[in-house]
Amino acid sequence: MNSNTKTNDKGTGTGTTESPLLFADDLIWSGQILSFVGVGQYAFVGPVNKRINKLYREHCKSELKKNPRKVTDTPGTRPNSIGFRARSPEVTDTLCSETFCNLPRAEYWLKDNSSNKKPDRDNVCNVIAKIGNIMVMKWARQKGFPWDVRTCCMAALGGHLEMIQWLRANGCPWNEWTCLCAAENGHLEILKWARENACPWNEETCAGAAKNGHLETLQWLYANGCPWNEETCRGAALNGHLEILKWALEKDCPINERTCCMAALGGHLEILKWAYENGCPFGAEETGCRAAEGGHLEILQWLHANDCPLDEYACASAAYGGRFEIVIWLRENGCPWDERTCSHAALCGQLEFLKWARENGCPWNEETCSYAARRGRLDVLKWARENDCPWNERTYEEACMYFNCEMIKSEMIQWLRDNGCPGSQNEVSYRL
Repeated sequence: MNSNTKTNDKGTGTGTTESPLLFADDLIWSGQILSFVGVGQYAFVGPVNKRINKLYREHCKSELKKNPRKVTDTPGTRPNSIGFRARSPEVTDTLCSETFCNLPRAEYWLKDNSSNKKPDRDNVCNVIAKIGNIMVMKWARQKGFPWDVRTCCMAALGGHLEMIQWLRANGCPWNEWTCLCAAENGHLEILKWARENACPWNEETCAGAAKNGHLETLQWLYANGCPWNEETCRGAALNGHLEILKWALEKDCPINERTCCMAALGGHLEILKWAYENGCPFGAEETGCRAAEGGHLEILQWLHANDCPLDEYACASAAYGGRFEIVIWLRENGCPWDERTCSHAALCGQLEFLKWARENGCPWNEETCSYAARRGRLDVLKWARENDCPWNERTYEEACMYFNCEMIKSEMIQWLRDNGCPGSQNEVSYRL
């Protein structure tokens, strides 16, 4: 069989011109070709024939096991595009890395995205900067892709000093974000070089280092005159970095009540106890609200045991965070509530909890209906109206403006009009 013969699914000739790659052994496809193609190119590999389709799917399944993503993936549907809107930064990072990891793939992406629509075009240099491939960055600039202050920021985020040096040597702008991204990720060498080359910084730089637990970086920043403010202590408390908080306070870092609030929101009882015992500013009500919002029952129990008052906003905050078991505990322990608890339950689409709240005497107002409309929860809205919850023009406005699923929005808009929602008979821009 020669290279001018096309194979069928069993590998036999049909007499039509086709590539000799189709006749390659399965081991060559699995071990060499598909490993270069990578996951996310099903549309260009899968349809070749059934044999290669099967090999490609097996290859993708193997790769998915090695590198799971936080989205629903299948071997045939995982995309490979810079414009992919993923559910987590990790997924976007990996997909972009696959797209711009080398020149052949970058060229392929450019050919496949010849229209160069925004936001793809504006983000290309930023993605490449985070990957750290200078050769691909040169290619991108030759192709006319723009850069801005975010480009140096992304290079700092990725820890690529040589990339930042090349960017600056070729006129890429920067601002305080570069130092911030370097500090947040503990890239001290980048931070030192940036400052030697007059990169600006501000209070957020210290806060970023503290937030992510980079004590050595924070100490260098302090020693070299970087300004700081209360955000440094807040960031350390939020993410549980007690040693950083202690060191910062030894150096007279500014602090306020929000530090204890952030410790409560992050669920760090040890930090909260230490701050309380060492005279840090302490707002009991706000701290309780943050603990409730984060669902941290142990902290709420500690606050209650220390006679710290809790107000209506604690229940509202717990409901806003979907922490309805916390609301129940708060109520059992005498915490008051107000209309915001029902409003936030509606916003979260928690109909059963809303029923429980009403059965137990929680008040409500027009916000319950408007929040249900904002979230597109027609079931919650119907139940609320059946049980005499008030509404106003804002319910209709929320339904028109905020919810983004057109099919459900149309159904809700029609129901609101049919049931005489205030404002629904006025001329509005939304069309069914």
